[in-house]
Amino acid sequence: MNTQKMPGGISPVGRGALVLALLGLAACDFEVSNPGPVQDKALNDPAAFAALANGMGRDLSEAMNWVAYSGGAASREVHPGGTTENCGVTPNWQQGILDDVDTNTHWNNAQRARWTAEDGVRRMSETLGNQASSNRSVAQAYLWAGYANRFLGDNMCEAIFDGGPAQPNIKYFERAEAHFTKAIEVGRAAKVAAIEQAALAGRASVRVWLKNWSGAVADAAAVPKGFSYQLNYYNVGDLQQWNRVYYCSSPIDIYDAHTTWNTWVDEYYRTTKDPRTPYTVSGRLGKISILCCGRVPWNPQSKYNRLDAPIKLSNWREMELIKAEAKLVANDWPGGMAIMNAMRADVGVAPWTAASLEEAYTRLKRERAIELWLEARRLGDLRRWSENKTPGALDPLEVDPERAHIVANRSLCFPTPRSEKFTNPNLRK
Repeated sequence: MNTQKMPGGISPVGRGALVLALLGLAACDFEVSNPGPVQDKALNDPAAFAALANGMGRDLSEAMNWVAYSGGAASREVHPGGTTENCGVTPNWQQGILDDVDTNTHWNNAQRARWTAEDGVRRMSETLGNQASSNRSVAQAYLWAGYANRFLGDNMCEAIFDGGPAQPNIKYFERAEAHFTKAIEVGRAAKVAAIEQAALAGRASVRVWLKNWSGAVADAAAVPKGFSYQLNYYNVGDLQQWNRVYYCSSPIDIYDAHTTWNTWVDEYYRTTKDPRTPYTVSGRLGKISILCCGRVPWNPQSKYNRLDAPIKLSNWREMELIKAEAKLVANDWPGGMAIMNAMRADVGVAPWTAASLEEAYTRLKRERAIELWLEARRLGDLRRWSENKTPGALDPLEVDPERAHIVANRSLCFPTPRSEKFTNPNLRK
């Protein structure tokens, strides 16, 4: 299995049992037997480390599935179009409210992805000793740990680690930076360019949050044009293996759970045909009424057009946007606009115009929305710009309560859920 492209291994629990099952299949013996509990020490075998690293990516892909979908509705990357048991956009989420009742799965999956990667780094390092510094699986584990922490930082309101106290959200990004730095070092020593470049791209993105613009630009400049690093999904099994954003906006989901109607994507794609924001005009209404509007036009996203469509974690185009934003931070808005318009020319759409720093920021905010659409990054961007009082306007269909059908104080992150509050002694009052 190629660990760079296929993070769909199993999570650590039960890994040994799967190995036994596969051996049975290889021998064509279909008699079922239960070997009993698998000893944790079995995972200390270096032969298991590639599968262990794959399991880390698989855990992150499952977390991404939930947050990209629900967060996309709350941030109005998509609009609620209906509701189902599997793909429901709850009445609160329909209004942009992420509460501590309905977000247990989002939190638990995301924290599991972080813990699995960080504990895997510990296990591999203790087993390999000095050899860990140039081991491919160790590099991959550090990379997943970096992405898992960035994912939490982009989306969760508070930083909590392994039953500890609540800390500021920025702690996720500090932790991500450290893991990405190790992934760069070990990936380089192991001569795995894809891991090294993905870690550089990941570190560039978290350094934006840490306001280390010179470091972010240096990392971004080291990522080659055309580079992309993705989470894979699979057309096997059930919803946990599939790309949930696609499933919940496809004919497979019979209730048409979300739509691009009444989002900024609607008019933008219709007028520009930007290949980064495609959707399908179905010509019909969603089957289920929604809170704000009854039954609405069902025009589903088509950025993800199959069950096994991957979701991007990093690519060189985001690196260009980091360079552009750094220009704006330095008040060089013409330089930032030049970078953005070069990117737009690259995909065949008309350039933006701007006559001031504030207008350039407006374009930057839209360009990041386009480039990172439905990748679980928008809530983080909205919160970052709000906290920093960054100039520039957002589209009214992202923020205006009346037009976007959201509450005035809509959520910009997932709160710590009740499952954590009730079980973490540091959070009990």
